[in-house]
Amino acid sequence: MITEEDFIRLVRDELALPLGGKDLDSDLDGVVSWDSLHMLRLVMAVERETGRRIPVGRLLEDRSLRAIYTRVAAA
Repeated sequence: MITEEDFIRLVRDELALPLGGKDLDSDLDGVVSWDSLHMLRLVMAVERETGRRIPVGRLLEDRSLRAIYTRVAAA
């Protein structure tokens, strides 16, 4: 299981995005510089951190980092 703090740290460190806790609930279109490559890099970082495979197809349906975190934490 990955904690919310660990997830935020991954986004900050691996994607070099300035992310605060309130940004978890923002639509991905509102996250600074967010694009599809960030999603792939995030998935790779989470898989490396947790040792678990993450279903990318389902993550693409999510519209916020909180939704992504929730799905990742449940995996």
